[in-house]
Amino acid sequence: MIFKKAAEKIKSFYKSCVPKWTVYFYAAGAISLILYIIMMNSTAFSDFFNENIAAYFRAFTATVSGIVGISLAELIIYMLVPTLVLFFIGVIKDIKQDRDNEAVRKYVSAFAIISMFATTFVFSLASGYRGSSLDVRLGLSKNTVSKEELYEVAMYLGEEVSKCSEEVEYIYGSHSVMPYSFSELTDKINEAYKSVCDDYDFILDFKSSVKPVVASEVLSYAHILGIYTYYTGESNVNVNFPDYTLPFTCAHEMSHQRGFSREDEANFMAYLVCIASEDAYIRYSGYYNMYEYVMNALYSADKEGYSEVYYSTRGQVRWESSAYRKFYEKYRENTVADVSNKVNDGYLQSQGQSQGVKSYGLVVDLMVAYYNLENK
Repeated sequence: MIFKKAAEKIKSFYKSCVPKWTVYFYAAGAISLILYIIMMNSTAFSDFFNENIAAYFRAFTATVSGIVGISLAELIIYMLVPTLVLFFIGVIKDIKQDRDNEAVRKYVSAFAIISMFATTFVFSLASGYRGSSLDVRLGLSKNTVSKEELYEVAMYLGEEVSKCSEEVEYIYGSHSVMPYSFSELTDKINEAYKSVCDDYDFILDFKSSVKPVVASEVLSYAHILGIYTYYTGESNVNVNFPDYTLPFTCAHEMSHQRGFSREDEANFMAYLVCIASEDAYIRYSGYYNMYEYVMNALYSADKEGYSEVYYSTRGQVRWESSAYRKFYEKYRENTVADVSNKVNDGYLQSQGQSQGVKSYGLVVDLMVAYYNLENK
């Protein structure tokens, strides 16, 4: 009798407080949790899932969101605050009017939506964090990098970016100028990606768009050049930063779309994509951005070697460096950047990247290993 009454209460609660559609969201969340646990314990499963399931999920979301010209992710963020305000106003009103079941229904619905965000993460990015590393996939041998190797690779990149700079337009004494529109840039990056996909069969080849962020000035204060929003499948790019960052950033965010979740790996894929392009400015962006990463590492290891490489580059390349320092000074230190850095650092560490935000710079290890494979 007691069990029967308890069952009736549960049934009554379910009917009055749990919308039918939320059941499917919670079920998907439970399945995703199981998949995520398996990913955390099996690299082989993560690789299989990333290449055979998540790849098509990412391609689907990127294709659907690409139909709309604006960033859906940015729009969702703008709607978030008023939506939360309306949600809590509704809950408070229900409680005041003794409609507790309605208040509970709202909470059940809200957590179901949160559950779906977690599900889309598992089906898009999670397996990329837990699968085989890019150096293994490319057959690279990563070892401790010496200052001599840093010097050699930095000199190589300085020479390559100097060659590319001969075909690049500059404002005299200042920064370079991208010679086409943002939409034309994304078409060219897609073409370059196709070339790279032909070389590596573990990358799904599909065409995707990149969305310029309206609030790019805000992202600049947060030191964010781009964001891949897994829940919409969009690559979003800060268009306030200097032109030379745009091709590399586009390629970086599109790398996340193709399953390279780790930041150093997305950086290295961006490099490979950019230098594979037939367009001189995109190649310039690839070489220059990698040159910056390696030069930063070289500066810490060998300041004299750093100066030798820096002054061996073409004058226009040094113009770019100087112009960037002047641009960045405005955004260098602020509270928004501190908060953004801590949030990103925590997120990356939670996904197995123990170095946090410093993992972006680990691309230097990949670059040196790749250079050694290609040249030695």
